[in-house]
This record gives sequence, structure tokens and C-alpha cells, in this order.
Amino acid sequence: MKIAKLYVSEVAQSLIETNDMAAQAFEEVRSSILDNVTSGSDHFILNCTHKNCNGVVPVKERCYEILEEKFEWYREKPLTYFHKDAQKGGPIDVYKEFQKKHCIFRAGLEFETGNISSAHRSMNKLCVGIKKGELDLAMLMMPIKKMSFYLTDRVSNYEELEPYFLLLDDIPFVVFGFDAEEYSKDAPLLPKGKDGMSPRTIRKWQLK
Repeated sequence: MKIAKLYVSEVAQSLIETNDMAAQAFEEVRSSILDNVTSGSDHFILNCTHKNCNGVVPVKERCYEILEEKFEWYREKPLTYFHKDAQKGGPIDVYKEFQKKHCIFRAGLEFETGNISSAHRSMNKLCVGIKKGELDLAMLMMPIKKMSFYLTDRVSNYEELEPYFLLLDDIPFVVFGFDAEEYSKDAPLLPKGKDGMSPRTIRKWQLK
């Protein structure tokens, strides 16, 4: 895939420029996007037959696999702040602690595949992690509007959340807006999950 849009707060930019561990965290997440390609190809091709024709989970899973297998991130990091009632916040999608001498740097990433309300929850959860001192750098990745058109119905996109980025200006926060490198009606469809909006989307197209 490619990174089509990118938000980096001034605080995050300063961290990335002055802290090796922050720079490494940023680069590893960036690589998980750039190294995400479709099977049998050296780049990412998305089927564009019609609206909502692809699932989004395979895109997310491949990024997770790259982060886990290549860079040793791990999934489902609970925040202590939500520990007494995890259903209110839930764990961070992917997390890693970087260590240099006696310093530890903690980075958290959310991959947003839900609707815009879910995107706001992800953003807020990461902000809580920063505010409560459980994260040093927060990152969020999501498709841009062009790509989301061909993904599961109502998947949020970068442009929908972008007006709220001003709330992140004083927080070490990065938002990646990713896109397919190529669109083709001949590309294999990405399979859909069985939760959220996926079944509804499948039924809608079966009725046509």
C-alpha cells in the first residue's frame, strides 16, 4: 500500500526528530503499510468492481502480521486506566516497548476498520493512554476516502476524522491515511468478516 495522507502533530514531529526510539516506532508502522501487498504481486491492488465490494480485515491483518513477525510488536495491550471496566475502553490494537539503556519508550497503534464513531473512540483511547502516562507515542492508521469506497460499508476514512486533528496538536500523535497502489476490476476480492457492517453489505449486494 502507500501512505496517501499523513498527520504528525508538532509534539510527535519533535519526538521523531530527537528520539531514536520514537523514530523507530514511526518507521516500523510506516513499513507495515508500505510492505502490505496483495498475494502474487509486488504492490497492493484493490478490486474496484463496485462500492463496498472488499473486506477490510485482510488489510488490517497483514499490517498486524508485519508488525508482529518482523518488528516484534504485540496485540491487545490493555490500558490500566480502563482495567476495572475494560468494555468501556478495550485494549490498544498493537503495542511495543522500545528500550535504550535505562530508557523505555512505549508506542501504541490503532488500526481503524469501524465506522466514524469507532474512529473517534480509537483516537480518544490513544489520547487517554498518553494523558495517563501509559503511552509516549500514539498512532492511528485508516484508509483514505477513495479506498474506503471499495471496502466494507461505512468504514471510516481519514478525511472524515481530519477536522478533529486540531485536538491532537499538543499530543504526540500520528495518523496515517493509506491507499491502494492500484485499482482493478480484475483483482481478487478481499474476503469480508462476519461482524459489524460486513454481513449487511453482503446481503445488500446479493439483493441487487
